[in-house]
Amino acid sequence: MALYRDIYTDLRRRIAAGEWAVGEQLPDLGALRECYGASLNTVRRATNDLRDEGVLRISQGEGTFVAALPQPTGEELLERLRRAQVAIGDAIAALEAVNRLPATTMPEGEPDAR
Repeated sequence: MALYRDIYTDLRRRIAAGEWAVGEQLPDLGALRECYGASLNTVRRATNDLRDEGVLRISQGEGTFVAALPQPTGEELLERLRRAQVAIGDAIAALEAVNRLPATTMPEGEPDAR
């Protein structure tokens, strides 16, 4: 995968995780260049792709700001569904196990607390 795509993916993930809120300014391109060890053009290409996607707003002389939270990709949605499927399966198994337990009985002469 191209380096700009790795930077794009990481910035997108960090924005989605709330590292920068909508309206908040990202570090300048020079700081991002140092952070990722990439050329200015590589970082600019990644931020331009996020701008084209509507996630970033780039204002000449002001900086780069989060415009909107990124929408999950199809791959991200599938991963969420897989995790939910596992969690639901675990919950169903736990409920089935509880329903298989024998009912508790009260000792003779004890009033039923129900």
